[in-house]
Amino acid sequence: MRLIVSVAVALALAVGGAAPAQAAEARPLEGAVIALDPGHQLGNSNPRFAAQMRQTRFNGTITKSCNTTGTATNAGLPEATFNWRVAQQLKRLLEDQGATVRLTRTTNTRSSWGPCVWDRGAFGSKAGADLLVSIHADGAPSTGRGFHVIAPSRIAGWTADIAGPSRALANAMIAGMRDAGATPTTYLSSPLSVRRDQSTLNFSDVPAVIVELGNMRNRADAARMSTSAGQQAYARELAAGISRYCAVQSRCR
Repeated sequence: MRLIVSVAVALALAVGGAAPAQAAEARPLEGAVIALDPGHQLGNSNPRFAAQMRQTRFNGTITKSCNTTGTATNAGLPEATFNWRVAQQLKRLLEDQGATVRLTRTTNTRSSWGPCVWDRGAFGSKAGADLLVSIHADGAPSTGRGFHVIAPSRIAGWTADIAGPSRALANAMIAGMRDAGATPTTYLSSPLSVRRDQSTLNFSDVPAVIVELGNMRNRADAARMSTSAGQQAYARELAAGISRYCAVQSRCR
């Protein structure tokens, strides 16, 4: 049977038939460049980098610091490490679909800091990316769980060019992640938040969102976040959202 299928595919290739279309379906993100931002860095809490963390910059609405340490589960899993592990899994999934993936940081160590949120936001444009997804986990009251997505408000001179596409990206992420089995937030009124204060979004020149994958203070979310299988599931959910966005009106290259 495998031989018959192989011969059929070879014949289709020879005459320019269905095989190329099948190949395109197997790699639907071919040509897309996707920037991933694994939020925070382990070294952000290292006193050695306190001066770097104290840097500030105006983000279009308020002045904010370079970066923060992020949150953690009650058992001590740092948000930076969770974000990093999910990003690594997600990178592989997107590359398997043909995408080129760029990461805002290439290490997860207490010997490194940042990069600052304004550099994270600007990274998508510098990398020639079609979109930027910043991966995070929340530290909300323990009774709530589930994911939500943050998109930038329209700020003249800052996000006017990306606010609309970013909202489209956020809606696609929510729909795709839901379809893939992700649990929407139970502690906010909606899985979509539109905010003016997020430097990673305000400094972006490509469509950008922040995805809070779950609540690290919630027992159920923390348990899922702490396992390899759970981290893989979060990556699959993010990949579903990104694929949904790229499929709509050929938004990605």
